[in-house]
Amino acid sequence: MGTKDAHWEKKSLDQRMLHVVERLVDHYHYPVNGAAGIVGNLVAESGVIPNRVEGSAEGTPMRSKNFNGAVVNHTPQAIMNRNAAHHVGPARPGIGLAQWTSPPRRAGVFTHKPEGHPALGADAVFDMDDQIDFLAEELKTSFKGVQGVLKKPGVKVDEACDEVTYNFEVPGAVLQGGHKLPRSDSRVQQVFHQRRPFAQRALSAFHAAHP
Repeated sequence: MGTKDAHWEKKSLDQRMLHVVERLVDHYHYPVNGAAGIVGNLVAESGVIPNRVEGSAEGTPMRSKNFNGAVVNHTPQAIMNRNAAHHVGPARPGIGLAQWTSPPRRAGVFTHKPEGHPALGADAVFDMDDQIDFLAEELKTSFKGVQGVLKKPGVKVDEACDEVTYNFEVPGAVLQGGHKLPRSDSRVQQVFHQRRPFAQRALSAFHAAHP
């Protein structure tokens, strides 16, 4: 995809956000507000750092606890081949821009074939545009309801951000007993209010670059 970069964490957050919003608008034809709603969630999930593993710090995105409880720098191969039974890779599963966690979606990050190119395998952790393409493909094929909201004419930034949070990312804070709490629940509203400012900042970064 042409954006393999081992050090996205060294770029500013605004630069990272702008890159993803522009890509979503230019290549996948999302309205700016819809794209900003997506990116607001990516800020909350990974800081918009493609090689971020769950439980890592922004400055050291591939460093986290392993299954033995030691904090180590994980290799891309160990991240891709994470296996709890064999104590391979990070102790926690989340990886990438959207912190993909469930086994099928997590595996898809590494097996996805972007725009007719071969799958990148472990190198997918470094490729921002490959992960954006995977995210867009997920929305188009597996999350059509979310896609409909994001591409709706006149969609508001907060509306787009909330929809991605509630029906695409589904963070643990909106769940109870394995089921989603109602949108009106105060715990869900708290998550919405935490993420909306990130989406507004992504929108501002876009407008600053495209006055």
